[in-house]
Amino acid sequence: MMDRRLNLIQQIFSELNGISIEIPFSSDSEFNIIGKIKVQIESTEEYLSFDVKIYPEYPLKRMEHESITFSNKDYMLYGHVMGDGSICRHTSHQTDLKKKIEIDINSLKRWIWKYYLNKDNDNHYEHLILQPKEFKENHFSFLFTEVDYTFNKNQFGFFEYSQINNGLYYDKVIFNHVIQEFRDSSFTKVSECKWSSAVKQLPHKNIGIYVFLDNPPARMGKFIINNWADLESLVSNDAFTFLYGVQKNNSKLKGNPIPFLIGYSISEKEIHWQVAILEIGKFPIESYKEDKVWKGGFVDEDITWGITKNCSYDYFFGRGKLAEKITKSKILIIGVGAIGSMVATTFARCGCTSIDVVDHDIKEPENVCRSEYSFLTGICNKPDDLSNELFSISPFIDVGIINAAMFHVDTKVSQGLINSTHDLQRRLLHYDIIIDCSTDNDLLYILSKLELNRYITLSITNNAKELVCSVEPNSYNWVMNQYENVLDNELEDVHNPNGCWNPTFKASYNDINTLVQFAIKHINLKMLDDSKSLRNFVLKTNVEDIFSIKLDEF
Repeated sequence: MMDRRLNLIQQIFSELNGISIEIPFSSDSEFNIIGKIKVQIESTEEYLSFDVKIYPEYPLKRMEHESITFSNKDYMLYGHVMGDGSICRHTSHQTDLKKKIEIDINSLKRWIWKYYLNKDNDNHYEHLILQPKEFKENHFSFLFTEVDYTFNKNQFGFFEYSQINNGLYYDKVIFNHVIQEFRDSSFTKVSECKWSSAVKQLPHKNIGIYVFLDNPPARMGKFIINNWADLESLVSNDAFTFLYGVQKNNSKLKGNPIPFLIGYSISEKEIHWQVAILEIGKFPIESYKEDKVWKGGFVDEDITWGITKNCSYDYFFGRGKLAEKITKSKILIIGVGAIGSMVATTFARCGCTSIDVVDHDIKEPENVCRSEYSFLTGICNKPDDLSNELFSISPFIDVGIINAAMFHVDTKVSQGLINSTHDLQRRLLHYDIIIDCSTDNDLLYILSKLELNRYITLSITNNAKELVCSVEPNSYNWVMNQYENVLDNELEDVHNPNGCWNPTFKASYNDINTLVQFAIKHINLKMLDDSKSLRNFVLKTNVEDIFSIKLDEF
């Protein structure tokens, strides 16, 4: 079988236009097929040579990577060449061996034309290529954000960081951390990362060290320096003195790791940090005398690079977020049961940074199946549990918990005793958007009379056949009319648990979330375009033959 595959690949390559086989293909001990080819540069007599390696998965992908490589370390100065000399390519799916080889060869020819001949440079920044290494069998990661501070050349000092959850990085343990604050060499605070208050308040802050360079620690402009000695020319003598002092003052912690951040500019406005893991007592530094002056330097030793990620807001939500009219708003969510918790987690994942929640209810185990709560947190107040969920989603969100008893007094008790909502309206104008998911008709009656910035209600009928959304002022009568006269809200077939309990509507997480996400999508599209007005609407499902959702605006 292997011989047949080998012979077929040899034959396909031999028949390709502009390709000649320099070293015949053969198989190695790991069932890879290896060989060497020459590719003619179009309209010339010049050829480029490439070592070819075809993995057993081919023509299928190898995990998320291409399962065929073309490499030559002589071309590493050109764009899109990796540290091992392989050409970086991404090609289309194809299961036919011959067609897939043709696709891959054409992609190689495109690389030759674009990067070898034209010497193109991509407009977007490419981070330095590195391979993270283990320190004592473990990996380390450090997450950071942009800061409101400009670092100077050869500036050095300390930084504070907090540990978050550990995990597995492939088959090794990884210790994950968030960088909190930067301090100078005298330990005076100079800047801090732009996390939410919840992240800033993480306990057990640890200390690392940093140096900011004038130039990236790179070779060939794209590969990170892997030996300390090659980094020496970029670091000032004062920084070496600082490193020597740090090690001396922490001699009791000999053998422990300490992160060493190396920073550099990647654009006029953006810097990047790369972390190396040092061992206290074995810093890769030395001192020597030159012209009767003691100087410091790095020893000839490999660098143990860790993992860093810029998690600034624009990177974190770079793949997509809601309209800024939503994400930059101060939001109050009233009622965080099934609908309200889904709205809250969606907003957290889509870029919102300021959400307050209010609910008097307790999260029970049976709530978990159709809301955004976790079983292992047990029985507790819904707002407290949900706030922890939101903190775990976004490092930029601040969540406020409104006292449910006081909210009840401010709304219904005040309405009943003094028939006045002036103070309530004044307090609620603090919010740009209020989303009422409580399905409390009394509250709807009170709040719909107020002049609020934007008051939205979301509710669903039994079995999640419809979702009703009011967005316009004085919508109480419209909502009540939908439920009492328009929609077929069957209240006989409801869920009645054992014990003294208010019956609840029937619907699964999938039923509810399908409608909630549809509603949020519609609201978001309207708020993206100033020329479009957001009006009351109803989502109606049709489960006959093919499931569908119809949106009716009013």
